[in-house]
Parts: sequence; C-alpha cells; structure tokens
Amino acid sequence: MIMRTTPYLRLLLASAAIATTGVALAPASAQTSTAAIRGKVTDAAGSAVAGATVAAVSSDTNQTLRATTDAAGGYVLNGLRPGSYQVTFTATNGDTSTQLVTVAIGQTASLDGTVEAAGATPAASGKDIVVTGRRLTETRTSEIATNVTQQQIRSLPQTDRNFLSFAALAPGVRYNDGENSKGIQAGASTASQVNVFIDGVSLKNKLSEGGIAGQQNSRGNPFGQLAVQEFRVLTQNYKAEYEQAGSAIVTAVTKSGTNEFHGEVFGQYTGKALSETSFLDKRDGNRKPDFTRKQYGVSLGGPIIKDRLFFFGAYEGNDQNRALNVRSTGGADAITEFEQVSGRKLSDFQGAFISPFRGDFFFGKLTLTPDDRQTFDVSFSRRQETDIQNFGGNVSYENAENKRNKVDTYLFKWAYKGDTFVNEFNANYINYTFNPTSVNPNLPTYDYSGVIIFGGKDSTRRQVQQGYTLRDDFTYSGFNGHAIKIGARVEITDIVFDNQTYVLPRYTFLREPQNNLNFSFPAEARLGLGNGLIQSSNTQVGLYAQDDWNITSRLQLNLGIRWDYETNAVNNEYRTPPAAVAALQSLPRTSYFNPTDYISTGTNRKPFAGAVAPRVGFSWDLKGDRSTVIFGGFGRYYDRNNFNNTVDELSRSINPIGVFRFSADGLPRNGLPTIKWDPSYSTRDGLLALRASSTSAGLPELFAVKNNAKPPVNDQISLGVRQRLGIFEASLTASYQRGRNGYTNLFATRNNNGLGGCCNTGTVVPLGYSNVLIGYDGLDTRYKALYFTLDKNYTKASGWGFNLAYTLSKGEQNGGDLFSLDNITPDAYGWRPRDGDERHRLVLSGLVDLPLGFQFATLTTLGSGQAFRVTDGTNGSTSGFNDFSARYPQKNCLGGVFAFCEVNVTLSKKIPILGKDSLEASVDVLNLFANNNFSGFDDFFNNTIDPSTGRITDPLDPARIGNNLLTLPRRIQFRLGYRF
Repeated sequence: MIMRTTPYLRLLLASAAIATTGVALAPASAQTSTAAIRGKVTDAAGSAVAGATVAAVSSDTNQTLRATTDAAGGYVLNGLRPGSYQVTFTATNGDTSTQLVTVAIGQTASLDGTVEAAGATPAASGKDIVVTGRRLTETRTSEIATNVTQQQIRSLPQTDRNFLSFAALAPGVRYNDGENSKGIQAGASTASQVNVFIDGVSLKNKLSEGGIAGQQNSRGNPFGQLAVQEFRVLTQNYKAEYEQAGSAIVTAVTKSGTNEFHGEVFGQYTGKALSETSFLDKRDGNRKPDFTRKQYGVSLGGPIIKDRLFFFGAYEGNDQNRALNVRSTGGADAITEFEQVSGRKLSDFQGAFISPFRGDFFFGKLTLTPDDRQTFDVSFSRRQETDIQNFGGNVSYENAENKRNKVDTYLFKWAYKGDTFVNEFNANYINYTFNPTSVNPNLPTYDYSGVIIFGGKDSTRRQVQQGYTLRDDFTYSGFNGHAIKIGARVEITDIVFDNQTYVLPRYTFLREPQNNLNFSFPAEARLGLGNGLIQSSNTQVGLYAQDDWNITSRLQLNLGIRWDYETNAVNNEYRTPPAAVAALQSLPRTSYFNPTDYISTGTNRKPFAGAVAPRVGFSWDLKGDRSTVIFGGFGRYYDRNNFNNTVDELSRSINPIGVFRFSADGLPRNGLPTIKWDPSYSTRDGLLALRASSTSAGLPELFAVKNNAKPPVNDQISLGVRQRLGIFEASLTASYQRGRNGYTNLFATRNNNGLGGCCNTGTVVPLGYSNVLIGYDGLDTRYKALYFTLDKNYTKASGWGFNLAYTLSKGEQNGGDLFSLDNITPDAYGWRPRDGDERHRLVLSGLVDLPLGFQFATLTTLGSGQAFRVTDGTNGSTSGFNDFSARYPQKNCLGGVFAFCEVNVTLSKKIPILGKDSLEASVDVLNLFANNNFSGFDDFFNNTIDPSTGRITDPLDPARIGNNLLTLPRRIQFRLGYRF
C-alpha cells in the first residue's frame, strides 16, 4: 500500500473537517490534560446564592478563570491546568471567601463556598474568610481512577525513574519491570491495549506489541520523569473523550514555566558493589555479574515575560551496563553431540557478557497566556536509545542485536475559555522509529535446540510510525446542570515497515530419535526470498459526545458515545496473488474457514464502521456531604489491531520465507515433505540454488487476513462505593470485563476436512506454498475483579501519607496469542487462566516525615503469582502440541502466603541551603528482603505424563522454580538532587 497524497494535504483537509465540526457542534472539553472544579455557593444559612462570582487565580501564572453561579447556586470551572489556585467566591454585595486549593489532572473536583447573600450586610469583622491550601479530592465521579502526585513521584522508591512504575498504585494494573522490557497492562487484556497520553498526545504504538511507542523490548522509559508534573490512571468507566484503549488509560501533564524561576539537578547510581549476587547466579555457580546504572538530569523553567510568556526545559540521561550470563541448559549427551558435529566448544559461548544501554531524553516547552481567556503551548520531546540485548541463557552474545529506538513528539495547543465554554485545539506530530540490527550481520543463525544459538541475528527491521493529529474538544456549561462535551479527532498515520526477515538463513538442529533427527544435519532452514519494504497509510477519525448531567445535587449521570473509524486498518487495497487465490480455493470450507473470506480483490475489504461505543456512568452521593458515594457504569471500548498482526499477508508475499525441511532419507516427516540433506545447503547461496531446482523445497507459508476482521473490543461493567473513614478515603469496586475479537492465526490445512491435526498440504504445495495460515478474530478474554483502595494523601501539616490498593481477580482467555495452532480454533482451547493471571495483588505505599528533616518512604508489592501455561512436547516439536491448563508458581515468601514480594524503601534527608529545603540526599534499598520472584518457568516438557493429573512425573517439576527473576536481587541506590 503506497501513500498517494502528502500528509500536509491530508492534514489541511482534516483541519477543515475539524473546524467544520467545531462550528456546527459547539460544546465539549477533554480532560486528557486539564481539570475542572464544580460546586455550590451558599450563604450562612445554607441557602443557594445566585449570581455570585467564582474566580480561580493560578498560583503559577496569575491567569484567572471565572464563572457565575446559577439560580441553584451551582457553578463549573472548566479547562483548569493542574496546579494550585486561589478560588474566591464573591457575592453581589461584595462579601467574599477564599480557598487555596490544588487540583489534579483529569479531576472534576468538588468545592463549595459560603458567602453572604445579596442585600445582606457584609461580615461585621470587615475581613474576608480565608481557608488554607488543600488538595481537592474527587468523589462524585463514575470513573475508576487513581491520581499520582508530584510528591509521590519524587519521594517513593523506584528502580529506574520510569513514571509508569507508579501506575501500579491503581488496582487492576500491573507494571512489568523486566530486564529487557518494561510496560503496564490491566485486566485480562494485553499490554497492547493500553494508551498513554502526554499533554493530550497519544503515545499509542500502532506498529507492534507493547502498547506504548518505544516500549517494545526496551529497558528505557516512555518519557522523562523530570518533565512529568503528575498523571492519572483510569482503569474503567473512562469517558468518551478517550480513544484506542481496551484496558487502562494513563494521562500525564508536563511541567510548565511559572512566574518564578525553578530548576532541578539530580543524579542517582547503583552498581555491582551495591548489589547482591542473585539466587540463580549462586545456584548455577556464576560469578557475580557486572551491573551499573547511572541516571542524571537537569531542568529549568521560569518567566520570559512575567504573567505572559514562560519556558521549561529538561534533559535526562540513562546509562546502564548489565552482564547477562550465557549458560546452556542442554544435557551432557546433547552438548557432547553438539561439540562433535559443529567443531565448536560450548565454553567458547558461555560466560557473562555486558549488555549496554544508553538513553537520552530532551524536552522543551513554551507557554503563552496573552490574557485570562487564552493559553498557548508549544513543546518538543525526543527519546533516543541504543540497547544491545536478546542474548543470555541458550542464546550467545554472538546472536545479539542492537535495538535502536527514537521517539519524537511535537505539540501545538490552544485553549480558549469563554464565559460558559472552553475550547481546546491540539495539533501534534509523533515520529517513532524502531530499528533493531544484528551485532554480527554477516553470519547465519545456528540453533542447536536446547543447547546453544550462535551466529548472527537472522532478521533485521526498520519500522517507522509517523502520526499527524488534529483534535478539537469543546465544553459547554451554559445549560443548567449539564456539562456538554463534544470533540473530533483526525489522525493520519504513515508507516514504513522494512522487515528483512531471515535475510540470512536460520538453521535449526533437533534431537528427536522418533523422527530420525540428530545434530549431524539441520532439521529445518528458513530464508527470506524477497524484499520486505512496505509503505502504508491509514486515516483514523474519532467523534464523541459526553453529557455530565447533575440530575440533582447528589445524583450525576455520565452519558457518552464515541465512534471511531479507520480507512485502512487491514491492508484494504491488498490484492491476493493468483497462486494464493488458487491455494486458498483448494482447501475445504469449514465452520471457521471460508476461502472467499480471505481473498482480497483490492476493493472488497471495507473499513469497519461499527465501532460505536456507548458509555454510561452514574454517581450518587447518598447523604449529600460526599461521605458515601455509590457509583458504577457500563462502557464499550474499541482498540485496534497492531499493523504487525496483519502485515504478514503482504510481507510474506513480497518477502516469502522459504521453509526447507531436511531429513537423512528425503522421506516425508509428519506429513510434510523433506529434502535429503547435503552440505551444499549450508549457505544462503546453496539454499537459493536448492529453491531454484526444486518444486517443493523452500516453499513459503501463505498468510491470509480475513476481509471483514473486526477490531478488538472490550465491554466493561462496574459497581462500587466510596466511603470517607475519618481522614481516609476508601473505595470498593466490583468489575467485570469481556474482551472479544482478538487477532490470532490458525492452520487452514488441517486434516480430516479441517477437523484434525496439522497438516494436509497436498493441494497447496503444487501451487508454491508449504502451508496456509489464516488470520482469525476469535481471541476472547474475561476478567472478574474486586478492587479495594484506602488513601490518605500526604500533607506537610500531617507529615504522612498512605495508599493501599488491593486486587482480587480472575483473568481467563481462550486460544493462544498471535498464533493459536495447538487446537482447531480458539474456542476449542476452552477457557483457562491467561498468562499473567494473578488472584491476589496488594500494593502499599507511604510517606512519613521524621525528625531532623528526614523522610521515610516505601513502595511494597505483594502478589500470589502469575499463571503460566504448560505445553506437552512428548511427541516432538514438529508433531503438534497439546495445551494444558495454566499453573502458578509456588508461594515462597511471607510464609507461603505470596509468590511475589518486593519491598522497596527510601530514607531521605532535606538539607537547607540559604534557608530553603533545596538539597535532598536519598538512599534506596530495593528488594529489601532479597525475595526471589521467579519467572521464565519451563513450560515445555517432553517427559512422561501422569494421565491422572496431567502433570509430568519428572522430579524437576516446572512449577517449582523459574529460569529467570522478575526483580533484581537486593541492592542499594543513592540519589542526590538539588531544587530551587
């Protein structure tokens, strides 16, 4: 698919469409980066005061927002930038009261005021009533959301300054702090179904897994923490302004310059000498590996023109050196055979090797407030990384690759505030480039199964996602009791997908006596036979309307509807090649496969127009004092299929992957043809010559996408209660989520008219294909959970804060993942715990001020252990597998109560400089109790199975211990920061 118009022309057309929509529809306000305050103004007797003026003055910029109370005394202030405000209520007789408050991103907070009614005599004292500052809480909302403050970001312990690690403070959300990959996921959905907004800019990864641009197999952070002011995690009942997410939404706001100069310099360090040797290294007899992590940064913000023009800039560096151990898991016989036939010594590959990571983040922002009605923001960010990884265990350093990442964002934002409306216009551009390259690009890959993988990386990629987005959101509060929100969004995404799969051959060696296979020759080779460059473009349109309707002073309904549309979600202009048409038509029609559904003429794939997503919520303040609030809602949330999921159809047609199967005698194996091995096939040229001389060797697999494939969708329903318990705010929520239309691949070549095992390829081999796999939108999930939170926010006055988030959940799925080949269809798998399912998770965080300027903080995570599947390979890896129900790791911490325990603590000391607490030194102890949190369980086995239990009888039960650790061993980290 080739882009036919320039993005600038399409943006011009989209801009006209947005402008037309804004004029015709008028009303709505997105809260992806702003907040709102609503409340009631009364007199001393509790009667409503109409016509009172409410003015909120920003403590940072002196910009003022105003509203006037209606006949019932109600008011709404929309479009507030998160921060501190002096809110003044003024009656028509001049009597005033003032409150100093702080509002958080995404909140619709409640704030009531008391003044004398019109005609009354002002207070006898002649003085205004002033209430000291406080952080407003949000109780009257149907959203299930958690706000993370700047105080928490600065003070709570964390491993690597990834602000998303604090998303785990929200129930139902898990942060994956892996050695080579980081990210978040929620409910039973994959990490790909989250969305992260920074100042309203979506960082959605539209190319591949990971959910967030730049997070695919990356140790880096999605955005510099130094530039993040605060953020909000929404897990359910989020409103119609949010798009392209089936599970959690994270919306963050960046720091801005103010009327005072503020800056920060920080550095933190941990290393080998400050870290213990891990359990696995001790067990395997490895030396303590090298380990260094240095992070540092600087920021500065302030006025260029006081009250009018402000700047903010930040830089963060992230340097890591981490040694990974290459250590074979092969048995003695396999190792001996490998060394005999390959002429290589296993010891040449084993040992500890440095995996270096280097990351840089830059951010700059200008803010203009020409008057009280308008705010302009222009910002730029760049994240760039190099990361040599993907080795360790059975994979040699020789086979490593350098995963290069770069994410640029540009943003222009204009907010205009009228007397009864707020309009926010947003134009942004994101350029995400992912370019992993082989460290040894001239060497083939040799995979001696179970022993070692060496040689160069067989594949390389260059993936570029360029998104041009225009968005307009309009909020109108002129209707009594209603806040009407209407918005439109257009994004043009241009994609370059240069997937050079198997640019060099990959040889796989197996030891399967039952199939007459050993290490003397490869059982299989794969080789790319073409060029995988693809250029594509897709236009996405989103429209929404939202009404937050105060039916009474205690009951609010949130009524929303959203519609999303993509012009080119599944390669709409693709034309199925004639040979592929013939191969598909040669296969039998079954209950799950109709060849016609997979043959594209270039015009018969129509964009999916049914992504209509209603969202309904309510909140009911039982007593009218916000002490007890019942809330709930139902919503439908559409996500999208990653480009990588459906591109194989086109990619494999222009860069077919030749599959060469070898044997000692040239006879078929498991129903598939083989070629008698000859040493001349051990090079790329030799395989190409074989392909040219044979009608069956090196045939590629045929991938076909379903013409009417639907995007994934998640239906959610919840019901809960919030309760004030003295100084605490508590909530209890019941949640149910049902996901449908997940994308996976199936065999279309099953025996017995599609009902048996794989594979009957007799009709497709003569047409030039070794097998046929079809895309199928049949992956389903379901998730049931109870969420409980207990919060007391930190204040300087109290000197402490505490937050608890507990999740009791059950997540299930059918099918596999991107490939569901172990059964006929995903439904044939039945429901089973999904990978990563965890029954119990408890996250505790807290801050407490100590004498002499010290402060103690903790972030503690306890979990019952994540499920993993076990696969039966007793009959060999080429004969098909049978899935068994998931298992869970042993509970090995806190007396067998939990399987996952991580206790992180911080002790910090503020040191006054020039009379201010501006220098802060901190010591973190991470994984305080040195808990071993295992992962990487051996979920594939080929030993005897006990038919009564379905468990293997080998004493090395895979449920006992994993081959990897989710967390690093106990270590100390030093931090030093200076703020002014």
